[in-house]
Amino acid sequence: MDIRNEAEMAIGDTQDVLQAATAWMGSFIATDQRKDKIIQELLRRLEDTEETMNQLRGDLAAERKSRRDYQMESDKSNQNIKRLEQKINDGSFIAILIDGDGAKFADHYLRSPLEGGPVAAQALKQAVRDYLQSDNHDFNSEDIPIIVRAYANLNDLAKSLRLSNVIDRDDDMRTFAEQFTNSRAEVDFVNVGRGKENADSKLRKMLNHYLRNLHCKKIFVACCHDNGYLHDLRDYSDYPELANRIVLVETTPAENGFKQLPFDITSFNNVFRSNPLLNENKKPSSFSMPSGLPIHPFPAPATQPDFGSQRSLPAISPEKQMPVRPAATTPPFTDSTASTPATMHAETEPQLTRTASVLSSGNGGVSISYAKAGGSESLQNIDIAAKPKKMTKTMHFNSDGHRIDPPTKHPANTPAQNTYQSKLEKVAPSAFCNDHYLVGKCKRPNCERVHNVDLSPQEVAIHRYKARTSVCPRGPIECFDYDCYLSHHCLKDPRCTRGSGCKFTNTEWGNLHLDTNEKLTPSLRWTDGIDFPDRLD
Repeated sequence: MDIRNEAEMAIGDTQDVLQAATAWMGSFIATDQRKDKIIQELLRRLEDTEETMNQLRGDLAAERKSRRDYQMESDKSNQNIKRLEQKINDGSFIAILIDGDGAKFADHYLRSPLEGGPVAAQALKQAVRDYLQSDNHDFNSEDIPIIVRAYANLNDLAKSLRLSNVIDRDDDMRTFAEQFTNSRAEVDFVNVGRGKENADSKLRKMLNHYLRNLHCKKIFVACCHDNGYLHDLRDYSDYPELANRIVLVETTPAENGFKQLPFDITSFNNVFRSNPLLNENKKPSSFSMPSGLPIHPFPAPATQPDFGSQRSLPAISPEKQMPVRPAATTPPFTDSTASTPATMHAETEPQLTRTASVLSSGNGGVSISYAKAGGSESLQNIDIAAKPKKMTKTMHFNSDGHRIDPPTKHPANTPAQNTYQSKLEKVAPSAFCNDHYLVGKCKRPNCERVHNVDLSPQEVAIHRYKARTSVCPRGPIECFDYDCYLSHHCLKDPRCTRGSGCKFTNTEWGNLHLDTNEKLTPSLRWTDGIDFPDRLD
């Protein structure tokens, strides 16, 4: 029993051990499997990490290459920028723009035009350099070139200066401008010719041109006398990078509007005249001739405002000025002679007596004869017969400078319409010469138009109306011809109903319609033979 019991007990213990060993082995196997899984997962992740690292290495290499390429491009760009900056600096310049119609050079330069022109140009450039010395800038003001552009209507300017006793002759101003221009290659005094805003237009264009030019570091603009520039300058004031480059030059006192702009204002009183001329800001009716000018007894004839005339009538000596009464106011003479003594030098000649004889002219007038006493061989007849009064020629401009045509009506439907049309058809394909029939004289030596057909006054009126239907080729601002027979605005103004079909709508000067009574109201009246207009407003 005991042995059996012991055997059974031993068997039981062995089974327990086996079971325990089996359980431990199963646990070990499970643990080992988990370890394998962990190792496999680690290996997989390691492979992924390696792949990622390879990608990152590739990306890094690409980034390094990109950075090197970028750096090289950056270096090249910086070098190009430096070269461009150097080129800009090498080509830098200062511009001086002058509206010469209002900003006038000092009198002492103009009175000695041969020497004054070059000296004025040098004085202006030196004044600009002196100004730049006190200004904070990024360029060398001592070496930078200075370009000068002055614009003016030399004919008008010369006449104003002469009438104000600044210069003796109109040619003095032209000589000054030539010498000013020839003094330096970069200096120009440009004659813009006749026109209301020729100088203004050129100065505005050049100001815009230089502001767009990066080489131009500063622009000095002498225009503070004219409010017309305020609109353009206000546009530039909205851009600080442009405003910092503009310097306004005050000659005569600047208008208030300029002082409100964000531009520096300076003055060069040693270069420009700081006071208006005597004949500026005055109406023609109140204009007085400055002392020291020769007074001519008769005005020079003119067919239009003679802005460029260099000639004037010579002064007539007192002994040749014969005060003569018009025939209509001459009293009847009962004696045919009247004596007027003229004392001569007794040492050289005997005393002579000049007699005046009044003779009938046979045509309602009279003539006066002067002869030395004792002889009739020196008889001279001066005919003062009454002559028909010549109609004064005028032309009008509105406040915008637009020429205003006199009103006209379509000729009435009379027999003259048929006769005119019949004569016109006979000369076709040619036409009647406008200058011959409407002005009275054709100056073209080889004019191909018809001159030898007689037209009645009614037919001339019809021809004049036909001419008025054409646009003047000189435009509404630049036409100063008193005899101009063409139109400067629509004949139907201010109530044209033709719309875009009217030939005055789209012209090279734009729309020429004056569609309000205000635009048709004259502001200036020019009179033939008078140098200055009458202001009507």
